[in-house]
Amino acid sequence: MRFENIFRFATPLLLALFFANPLLRAGDVLERRITVEFSNIPLQTALEEVARLGRFEWSYNSRILDHSRRVSLPAGSRTVRETLVLLLGDDYTFRQSGGNIILKRNKKPQQRLSGYLSDPRTGKKIPNATVYDRLTLRSTTTDSSGFYELPVGPNSEVVISKLDYRDTVLKVTSQTPRFVQLDLYRDSLSPKQYLSLRRSVNDASYALEQFFLKTSQSLTALNVQDSLHRRFQLSLLPGIGTNLGLSGGVTNDFSVNIIMGYSRGNRAIEAAGLGNLTNGNMTGLQVAGAFNNLRGNATGIQAAGSWNFVRDTMAGFQAGGVFNFAGHTRPASMQAAGALNFASHGRVAAQAAGLANQADTLTVLQAAGLWNSASELWYGLQVSGVSNYAAHARGSAQFAGLSNSVRSGRIGSQVAGVANFADTLSGIQVAGFFNHARLLRGTQIGIFNIAGKNQGTQIGLFNFSGSGGYIALDLSTNDLLLANIAFRSGRPHFYVTLTAGADSTAIGDRTLWAYGLGIGSYARLASWFGFNTELTHRHLSEGSYDDAVQEWEQLALTPDLRLFGGLHLFGGPTFNLLVTDPDAGDSAGFRSRIVRDNVLPADAADGWLSGWWGWTAGVRWRF
Repeated sequence: MRFENIFRFATPLLLALFFANPLLRAGDVLERRITVEFSNIPLQTALEEVARLGRFEWSYNSRILDHSRRVSLPAGSRTVRETLVLLLGDDYTFRQSGGNIILKRNKKPQQRLSGYLSDPRTGKKIPNATVYDRLTLRSTTTDSSGFYELPVGPNSEVVISKLDYRDTVLKVTSQTPRFVQLDLYRDSLSPKQYLSLRRSVNDASYALEQFFLKTSQSLTALNVQDSLHRRFQLSLLPGIGTNLGLSGGVTNDFSVNIIMGYSRGNRAIEAAGLGNLTNGNMTGLQVAGAFNNLRGNATGIQAAGSWNFVRDTMAGFQAGGVFNFAGHTRPASMQAAGALNFASHGRVAAQAAGLANQADTLTVLQAAGLWNSASELWYGLQVSGVSNYAAHARGSAQFAGLSNSVRSGRIGSQVAGVANFADTLSGIQVAGFFNHARLLRGTQIGIFNIAGKNQGTQIGLFNFSGSGGYIALDLSTNDLLLANIAFRSGRPHFYVTLTAGADSTAIGDRTLWAYGLGIGSYARLASWFGFNTELTHRHLSEGSYDDAVQEWEQLALTPDLRLFGGLHLFGGPTFNLLVTDPDAGDSAGFRSRIVRDNVLPADAADGWLSGWWGWTAGVRWRF
């Protein structure tokens, strides 16, 4: 295997650079906003003006442009991408490469629909939405700026779908613009609405009974206090069956209800085509095509096409097509629903729902497409497509697409696409953006990590702690770059470094500059003295930014001397490696400028590597 492949895919430091690149490199040129107005001018002139305002350079063969073509564009503020789409139409494609836009002519022009998706409530663009054509099944996903582009036909039916948003359908006709900006509207359940559903379900249960039962049936169930019992009941509707008008006061062992049943209770099996209404308790199995409505206790299994309702205590399993509700639950109880599960009081073992789960005390598992909530989370697991919340946790775990939150107690692990919040973290927090823990005893991994008291490890670009942390800002020089700045954050035993520097002795196109990411550890030997051991990766450029392979790896061992307060002096030897592509045209000249005394063989790693001894020194402020 060539060294190039080994370096690109196996070197941990290069992976760290990839992690840092989205924050450290220039933004997306195509998303820069410009204001232009063209009136019957040559296309080439219009493109030159767009490049000037968008601060980028064109890269294309001039022969692909029709120099006689003239274009017009009304005044307005648009992104560079939108402006180019309106100017170039379907005949051209373009893509960004560094600070350049590469323009190519399509060999086979194809009608395309493109634009941006936005949330009208927040005004923000919507990334990662799916846009597809129902007829051809072609699909695409919006990028980080909410932009989509999809090939379409004259009769395409385009569907835009995104979790937590209502689907939007666009029928393409000959009059449809090729650039369409669309708003997506949220379709989710707010926490306030979520909590109010508990009372609403109780009210709906009573209203359901009154809707299906005659007044006489309700009065009979209230008035008859005898323990009437029958082995078997067959009914068509409440009051039309073998138990006649007393059905609401009779407990049955077996009950078959063609449309709907009504009873005081059931001891073995009850089945209905539409629903079951039960005034008292149920033991065994209760099955209905639409719903089960139970005002007492349930011990066993409830299964319905739409919903199950237990006003008192459930001990067993509820399976509902839409939702399940239980006033109280026993420890081994479980609920599974297409949309919602509620367990108001007591312990529930497991809940699985397409939309949301709510439990008083959860002991094993909550899984939902949108939201999980538990007052007590006991050594259990919450898994949600959007968010998890636990008022108090005991050594549990949470996994969510958006965020996890624990108000008090100890949580083992939290993994979220955006943010995690914990009281005491004993395991690991992983988030795409932000982690917070009052007491950190485990590991945080995210762009921003915050801990009130840090007794663990933070791995991120910015790590802050109320106590127990390590934060420093350096100004330094070294044998290659005259001026450098670095920010270090984490804990003394492990911290992350963000650094940038330049050699100002050569101004203009010869200016050498670099940025990078590193890791380090500080060993304190006395109150005024210690050692920093650091491994740093930097990308080097000469003049304007260069995306060629010009990577500088550095291992440094620097004594650290505290002068007073937070002011420190540091300096020491370094060992350096330069990785460049020997096949690149200017590689030799660039290498000779960087490496003055190569300590490695000239053909090291097929000519990719050069090495030298160096030094670094500077001042540091410890916060």
